[in-house]
Amino acid sequence: MPDTPTPPDPRWVPDNPDGSGWADVDWASAARGSRYRYRHGEPAAMAAALRPPFYRVVTRLDTPLLHSPHENSYYVPSAALADFLAELILAGGDETIWHVEACERPPAEAWGARSKALSGAAPERGARDETGAP
Repeated sequence: MPDTPTPPDPRWVPDNPDGSGWADVDWASAARGSRYRYRHGEPAAMAAALRPPFYRVVTRLDTPLLHSPHENSYYVPSAALADFLAELILAGGDETIWHVEACERPPAEAWGARSKALSGAAPERGARDETGAP
């Protein structure tokens, strides 16, 4: 079967021939007025293989009921990140997402019995967290 070019999509004209570019954020009120970067992505299996094995999700809890602001670090397997963030957004209450960063290996203390079973591998013993604590 001969290759037939896909007709251009009249709703989307990329900035660059490779399909990448910048576009205005017009749907999210918190980021409206800024721009986001877009590009063609890899097929799902390849994209998943390129992600880091875990993400560290840092949340912040700062209410008048606490004696001081509180930050929590959650170590989430890549495959579970979207579900974890959705659950946190829907049910987190006063706990807000502070930042998300790639994590090659969580500290050993992050592993309870359930998470060891889910991940199939535990982090190395003696690993230190972001503060340098064992």
